[in-house]
Amino acid sequence: MTNEDLDIKDFMQEEVALRDHLLRKHHPAPDVESELEAFMQQHGVGRKRRGFGIAVAAVASVAAAVLLLFVFGWNGSGGLDVPEGAVVAYDAHADKAQQEVMLQQGDEEPVAVKGNKVYANASAGANAASGGNVVVQNVLTTPHNATAQIVLADGTEVMLNAGSRLVYPQKFGGKKREVRLQGEAYFKVHHDAKHPFIVHADGVATKVLGTEFNVRAYDRSNTHVTLLQGSVQVSTSAQSVRISPGEDASLNGARLKVNDVDTEAFTAWTQDEFYFDNESLVDIARQIGKWYNVSVIFQSAEKMHTRLFFAAPRSADIEDVVEILNSLNKAKVTYGEGQLVIE
Repeated sequence: MTNEDLDIKDFMQEEVALRDHLLRKHHPAPDVESELEAFMQQHGVGRKRRGFGIAVAAVASVAAAVLLLFVFGWNGSGGLDVPEGAVVAYDAHADKAQQEVMLQQGDEEPVAVKGNKVYANASAGANAASGGNVVVQNVLTTPHNATAQIVLADGTEVMLNAGSRLVYPQKFGGKKREVRLQGEAYFKVHHDAKHPFIVHADGVATKVLGTEFNVRAYDRSNTHVTLLQGSVQVSTSAQSVRISPGEDASLNGARLKVNDVDTEAFTAWTQDEFYFDNESLVDIARQIGKWYNVSVIFQSAEKMHTRLFFAAPRSADIEDVVEILNSLNKAKVTYGEGQLVIE
């Protein structure tokens, strides 16, 4: 066993020792050796899906915080009590997000979706009865704390993540099946060799005939196409690449970069789970803040770059999530009056 392997083993034993009564409340006592084996496989020996529930492991490394004020641009909000020198990572008061899954059919007014599931109906929509070549475009949007499912007219199944928007035709026509995405969605595309399915998302087009893949496009710095089955072609105006299962194509500046990835890190949300693989604490906290609609304040900008491995069900109470974060002993997190304060 190498020195690196020994370091990893020591790290895992230390982290498992930090798990407190909250983890025992949800699950039996952890099997340290099994968790160690899974961790080492993922980080150099191979990959193995880790059991969920509330299961976490963490590692931290602190980096310089020079770019923080450039990224966030401010450190206060009229709706928040922000101590001097603190940084607001997410302001729930400023986010006037919708509260329900909403569907707009053609020119009709948006309506709330009961059960968060939609079936495309070619006879619905304000313009459907006008006949001819009119294509009714529908818009499905999700709030910050809910997902939605839709079955398109061709049988394609789409799961839309929180804070996302899907524009799709009421009925597909012509030689291509095209939809537009802002945010994140998981696609199970109905196979049709004569009619390619194309997802347009923030300057990236993903073309398939029939397969399963995840598209994340909240912004250009966080745009990914991750493939689970089959083969897809990912294109920008300047480049085109084909990826295979287990690969991810991401925007790296103006270029597409293809990497082998742990697809679980990109699809755990479809199982209603938080999953962060060596992510910064600020990114984790912002996602938690958005999901629970609470503001996030860092007392120390330095803590924002602490990196964690963290997983928990999104159905958990926020108090449980806070307790898990505190059990890692990487930062002190308190929750009250609609705010997460991290120091």
